[in-house]
Amino acid sequence: MSADADFDHYVAARWPDLVGGLEDEGVAPDEARLAVAAVLLASRRGWARRVRDEQVDVSLWAEVRERVGLAARPGEPAPHGVRPLDPRDAADPWLARAEVVRGARRRRGLVRGVAGLVVAAVLAAGWAWWADQPRPPAVREEANPLPVTWYAQGELHLADVVVELPDVEAFVADGTDVAVRLSGGELVRVEPDGEVQPLDEAPAELDAPTPAPAFLPPGRYDVRIQSVPYAEGGWAHLIDSSRRDGNRDTLRQSESGRRALVVCPTVSTCEPPLTIPSADGSVRLR
Repeated sequence: MSADADFDHYVAARWPDLVGGLEDEGVAPDEARLAVAAVLLASRRGWARRVRDEQVDVSLWAEVRERVGLAARPGEPAPHGVRPLDPRDAADPWLARAEVVRGARRRRGLVRGVAGLVVAAVLAAGWAWWADQPRPPAVREEANPLPVTWYAQGELHLADVVVELPDVEAFVADGTDVAVRLSGGELVRVEPDGEVQPLDEAPAELDAPTPAPAFLPPGRYDVRIQSVPYAEGGWAHLIDSSRRDGNRDTLRQSESGRRALVVCPTVSTCEPPLTIPSADGSVRLR
């Protein structure tokens, strides 16, 4: 007898008992029939092996009970003689329904698999994109020894933090923030806490700074390098006190030198110079 014929013979003979056994355990009739049909359908392809290697009445009954959530009874065979054979209650319609359910489940699994692959691909692409993005500039807490924002050695010094920001071409206070143009032309806005955000449009002061008033440096050989408006009124002037006749040597004004800050609340009154500690000629106010 072929495996298919043997399978069909088993189903015809044991269908009433498998279904009836579940119904006697309190399983609803339709649920019992669909569960038995699903287990039988899953066994059809390997039926010859199962008959050869297993006690099919025992293994199938365990699988059927597990499918409907009944407690396992190891080694218990399917019941016999619990229901008479009823030609009107054949297995074929339920096997066909179980096939439809299994096909739908497989399609859902395929859809989930494809969706999972799509999600994985999107995540991978997103990770690659994120990995390619520039890292946020490093920020450290440090009180500013000067009353103005300044830049030196690749670091922008704000009131309470220092932001690592290489390649700064120019910067200017813009409200509570600082507008910065990088050497590549990119515009960014640095907030008081050091967070850096893109900037769509440069403030006018960045490209066309307000002309500073006349200023006479306090020392004979002091040279004014830059001036910026002071937040509390007046101006703050960056001076270089390291070179004699530096005002006639524009090239050397960009070289290393001792720098100091002079705050002038009014045109005629200035505070004593405030030496910038450990600073070289790279210190800038703009």
